[in-house]
Amino acid sequence: MTDKVAQALQAGAAFVVSGGGARAGTVAVALSGGRDSVALLHALRAAVVASSLPLRVVALHVHHGLQAEADKWDVFCATLCADWQLPFYSQRVSVSQGRGEGLEAAARRARYAALEAMCDEAGAELLLFAHHLDDQVETVLLRLFRGAGLAGLGGMPSLRRLGARQQIVLLRPWLDVGRDDIDAYCAVNALPWIDDPSNDDSRFARNALRQHMPALAAAFPALRANVAQAAAHLAQAGELLDALATQWMAGLVRTPRDASTLAELDLAGLRALPPAEADAVLRLWLRELGTQAPSTARLSAMRAQLIEHEGGEPAIQHETLMLHRFRGRVLARRAGPAIESEDLALHWQGEARLAVPAWHGELRFTRDDTFGLPEAMLHRPLRLAARQGGERIVLRPGGPARALKQAYQEAGVPMARRARLPLLWSGDQLVFAAGLGMHRRWPDAPAAPRWRVEWVEWVEPVASPGQGAAAE
Repeated sequence: MTDKVAQALQAGAAFVVSGGGARAGTVAVALSGGRDSVALLHALRAAVVASSLPLRVVALHVHHGLQAEADKWDVFCATLCADWQLPFYSQRVSVSQGRGEGLEAAARRARYAALEAMCDEAGAELLLFAHHLDDQVETVLLRLFRGAGLAGLGGMPSLRRLGARQQIVLLRPWLDVGRDDIDAYCAVNALPWIDDPSNDDSRFARNALRQHMPALAAAFPALRANVAQAAAHLAQAGELLDALATQWMAGLVRTPRDASTLAELDLAGLRALPPAEADAVLRLWLRELGTQAPSTARLSAMRAQLIEHEGGEPAIQHETLMLHRFRGRVLARRAGPAIESEDLALHWQGEARLAVPAWHGELRFTRDDTFGLPEAMLHRPLRLAARQGGERIVLRPGGPARALKQAYQEAGVPMARRARLPLLWSGDQLVFAAGLGMHRRWPDAPAAPRWRVEWVEWVEPVASPGQGAAAE
């Protein structure tokens, strides 16, 4: 057991270096307090001591707060690490379900975001998970029952990169180790652990399947080995398909036109591909953007709305991304949180910044006596509001008043983005339009003082488990 951990550490350290990272000096274990993760932490600690590897071992615990016992689990993990003289990090998360997202998926997303944050805090570039052979078999079967494709049926990879910056290497050293072997390891070393009562709740699909596994194994003695072997074959086929999709996608990738766009694909090129190839490109593109591959139904909706549909600027959300079509491209942006208020009174007293949490951004003010807004306009009652239609603005001195809709179109701002760009009013006068700029016609205003106004949207990083994490 410890040998497998040591081998995984060597492979992971080599992977870190090959990716341009520093040598892995800190290695972390995702510690839930259950039998498997306790055994892995013990084995890792033993492997490091036995091999004299220059590694610092830390434990990371995610407090989901979904069960009454969650506080006790956190205390158990902290006490265990204190007894073993290991650094312990814990983070409490709030699990909120997104659109069309189940509780398990929401908890998984929150867990990975917390683990990534704790790895950054601890300086860990290697993160070990205690998934084993039985977990792998259950994962593959569950995905088969749900109609997964190659990426899903390939099971959980033993090694992959994690996080929005792909700087953390996730390792699963025990994917070929059975649950019985871990039980035996715990017995030999007299290890303590805690049991999660939700593991017996058959309302969860994995638990329901687990109850049938003894009968299946009795009827098919080679079940675990054969399912694992089939998953390896399917993973290899998935890698070949990804290699082809990478080639197809290479000619379609376009440089994003603005900082709010994560990635763009050429629409004409997507339309020229056969449907199966276009689907493969979209799956790969979305995984590389840090999301899970979409379901067949979701992918069909994306193809229909974004590629096949003519006219307009359709948009569709996928996890933390908003995908939409604009001017011959398919764009991916972060799906921002809902706007809580569309009309908000503001009072400016010379601050450099005015935070507007309801609009998830802030106004910034810089002294600019040449091109800025007259200060007198900013001392009047201000309000931040959404577009209502029919607004007009002068965007250059001496220029004509322009309809905002036309100005946004000419500036290349997609319709899906305009709803998140507020307007700043001084009394009944529009003085600033986010995404466009300031009003420029002030015939009776004094030359100074004047202020340049800017809108900065708060951007949340995409924190998603990424490829291969559908059942982790």
